[in-house]
Amino acid sequence: MARESSTVRTHPSGFVLAGGASSRMGRDKAQIPWGAGTLLTHAIEQMKRVSEDVFVVGAVKANNLPVTVLLDKESGLGPLAGIHAALSHSATDWNLVLAVDLPLITSEMLIWLVHFQADASEAAIVPRVKSRLQPLCAVYHRDLLPEVERALTSRESSIHRLLERLSTRIIEEDQLIANGFAPETFLNVNTPEDLERARALAKIMHV
Repeated sequence: MARESSTVRTHPSGFVLAGGASSRMGRDKAQIPWGAGTLLTHAIEQMKRVSEDVFVVGAVKANNLPVTVLLDKESGLGPLAGIHAALSHSATDWNLVLAVDLPLITSEMLIWLVHFQADASEAAIVPRVKSRLQPLCAVYHRDLLPEVERALTSRESSIHRLLERLSTRIIEEDQLIANGFAPETFLNVNTPEDLERARALAKIMHV
């Protein structure tokens, strides 16, 4: 699905996805200590440097968050349900999505990714690292919402399959590296071992 180019707001809405079960981690990933706060507050801080309107999607336990929390409208269908909730709530054309368990993603990376929206005719802007799409650090146009709804109605929860059949602008790994962003930035912390590796990389990368 391609879409017509149009004038869009400079700043997209920002959505932190925090609704995962965290089964492999053994505890709520959103509440894991990171920096001066948690993985959740860290992700929110990165987003707020990019977007004027930031939301958290998922049944989080944290109190006193500086943003609005939205619940998935569809349970048991993974991150695609979170993207659905984000696009359903959004008041902007473009929408930046970041999973809570990508702690090495910086605001600089997000700002760089967002700049591709200016001339994009595609419905999604997604990095690809190590031959794999990274749909949980990506930019989505609100026009994608009907396709997401059709996928969820069919109980098809794979974001990758959805993006493969739609018009997607892919930001390749060599583009990331050329702009100073290491592929390791996309390390996903699913297990305690992943978390320890992320902590070690954060010291080396100074993030």
